[in-house]
Amino acid sequence: MSILSQEKEYQKLFFSGLINGIGDRFSQVASLSLLLQLSASGMSVGITLALRMLPFLLFGPLSSMVAAKWSRKKVLLFTDIVRAFIAISFLFVNSKEDIWIIYVASFLLASGEALYAPVRKASIPALINGESMKAVNGWEQVQLGFVLVIGAFSGGIISLLFGQKAAFFVNILSFLTAAAFISRIAKIDDAVRHTAHQPATKEKGNQLIAVIFSSSLFIMLLSADIFVPLANGIENVLISIYAIDTFPAADLGVGILYSVLGVGFIISPFFTRLIKGNFLLFAYLAMIIEGIILLIVSQVNSFAMIAVLFGILTVFGGVGNALLDTVVMKTVPQKHQGSYFALSATIGNTSLGLSMFVTGLLLEVFEPRALGAANGLLYIFFGGMYLLWASQIYRQKSPA
Repeated sequence: MSILSQEKEYQKLFFSGLINGIGDRFSQVASLSLLLQLSASGMSVGITLALRMLPFLLFGPLSSMVAAKWSRKKVLLFTDIVRAFIAISFLFVNSKEDIWIIYVASFLLASGEALYAPVRKASIPALINGESMKAVNGWEQVQLGFVLVIGAFSGGIISLLFGQKAAFFVNILSFLTAAAFISRIAKIDDAVRHTAHQPATKEKGNQLIAVIFSSSLFIMLLSADIFVPLANGIENVLISIYAIDTFPAADLGVGILYSVLGVGFIISPFFTRLIKGNFLLFAYLAMIIEGIILLIVSQVNSFAMIAVLFGILTVFGGVGNALLDTVVMKTVPQKHQGSYFALSATIGNTSLGLSMFVTGLLLEVFEPRALGAANGLLYIFFGGMYLLWASQIYRQKSPA
């Protein structure tokens, strides 16, 4: 808590992301539930989630260039306000013939996120004291946890009691409130100009590529952005399928599963702070443990037990995420961080979207539990592969 109170500018960025994310989760729970009600097809869920990832391929690389011209603060404000207007379209979905509105609106909202997310992440090092890096990245996981707990669980309850349109309305308000917090950040433009953006406007794409290929660490991290989301995408689709189809728990079930994921993220910093070194090794060991838990989930017949297991799984996921982000922020030169995070988001979310689309297709052929078992094995395989790779890097030179 002392870190959050000391870093005043980051505190505003934190709360804007929290409110933004909570509203988006309200909308996601409601839209996925509405899709399954109208289409009765797991493929529609896969398509929608894939459409939410596609813009990162199309627009992610533009985020650093747009931010260089407009300033990061203007990009964050603009994307929040525009997404508030786009979110209004969900209110007009009333029948199966209107499903296309969900697809289009999901794509447009994600387009805004593709610009917003890399700019926000690259702003963090410019707003904080370098010594606070790991603690702040822990708070990023806490934020994600609160988004899932408050957004998904409350969204499921509101959707169940008052209907999906009430959840969509909350999403609209959340974007506008988040924009108000961003508008109160005073130093983001000055900090960015003096640290990251001024040299970034002169750099070319081949300069970033040269930096990446000069280090086996960066090559490893970017390759993980390609492969690990292939497993993560399966998990994302199966959460809704487990809740609504495998266990008939409806909107509330989706909210419960996402909220326990949130609890795991909130708890994770308590473990992250205990790790003083060898960040990569601990991160990939956590990934292996995630895979083992997902294998167990695929065999469990109790919804309550699955909820508990997903919560435990996310504790390890939150630890791994915070450690990997800390390694990147400490090792990538700050003038390249905007471009690096844009490239990382583009690669990772494109891979994630492809995985979710394919998972939707596979659900027409395979049982959810079979895909869940394959998901666990993929996590174990990737975790083991990158654990060995990271061990070799540490033998050469420790990155953290």
